[in-house]
Amino acid sequence: MDDWERYRLVVLGAGKVGKTSIISQFLSNKFDEKYKETVEDLHCREYNVNGHCIKVDILDTSGTLQFPAMRRLSISTAHAFLLVYSVDDRNSMEVVRQIYEQIREQRTNFDDLPIVVVGNKTDRAEFREVEEIEMHDLIVREAWNCNFLEVSAMENLGILEIFQKLLQMAKIPVARELSPVLKRRMSEYGYKRRKDGRGSFKESDKEMSRSRSLMRRTGRPKVKQNQDPTKSDCVIS
Repeated sequence: MDDWERYRLVVLGAGKVGKTSIISQFLSNKFDEKYKETVEDLHCREYNVNGHCIKVDILDTSGTLQFPAMRRLSISTAHAFLLVYSVDDRNSMEVVRQIYEQIREQRTNFDDLPIVVVGNKTDRAEFREVEEIEMHDLIVREAWNCNFLEVSAMENLGILEIFQKLLQMAKIPVARELSPVLKRRMSEYGYKRRKDGRGSFKESDKEMSRSRSLMRRTGRPKVKQNQDPTKSDCVIS
């Protein structure tokens, strides 16, 4: 299968910054307050745009450094990156900085890779250790080639914008057409933008499938086809 028909997004960051929660909110509109350490989970979805099928793999990675080989492999196979830190944990911002440099060193096509840096947990404002302007200054000072925004996975604020930004940066013409698809989903399912510019997204719950670890799986993950003809925009298992 052609690489551009199967698109892999890798989500990286320190432990407990909300990587899994961001993915869960985007795919299933769910938030689990109980922390479960992730080793590696692969979420597979299909999007049908004008009769063209795009298979999207979202790889949720471990937040520890116990699996350096897995991190190198995930970086080498990604088409795009989501780098997550928590605004209430300054060390997690430094981890994002290290990961960004590792991607820059490892990927020869670095300049063409869509990268979005996300500061999660804005709902914990009273515990904030990293101001938004600090990350902006870091990105400008070190000339990072990325987009940046702050979100709250718990409140489901800004989650959809993450993936819109990734699509806007993508070099795949058909993938870019998914942006209006997401806009329609916002309209259909009650997306509301607050006065401060952040938004929330409400959609009926759908089961979120999780595959085995990329390192352990022996075959391609199964993707269930949506049989509802009224939901042709986004096929979600």
